[in-house]
Amino acid sequence: MMLAVMLAALMSSLTSIFNSSSTIFSIDIWTRIHKKASDVELLIVGRGFVLIMVVISVLWIPVIQSSASGQLFVYIQSITSYLSPPICAIYLLAIFWPRTTEPVRAIFFKHF
Repeated sequence: MMLAVMLAALMSSLTSIFNSSSTIFSIDIWTRIHKKASDVELLIVGRGFVLIMVVISVLWIPVIQSSASGQLFVYIQSITSYLSPPICAIYLLAIFWPRTTEPVRAIFFKHF
């Protein structure tokens, strides 16, 4: 029973990641390459991108197993430790330095 719950949670996480990456690629990147892409073309490109992501994910498994003694949680935490400080710095710049964001921020803070 517990294995089924863990597999369901894993499947849910993976589908949301693949769906988000497919949408980001097809809408934000592919429409810049092909300006007049139809909905069917975007659907096919999105599905192809998910297929490429699945292949990359499967090929990445040996890298995860060789690093951090094969523990996925330790690997994820080590990658997060590299990514979190720059993201935090960007958020802090956006909050405290007015030239970082668009003028909408200045309009927002005039009311408060």
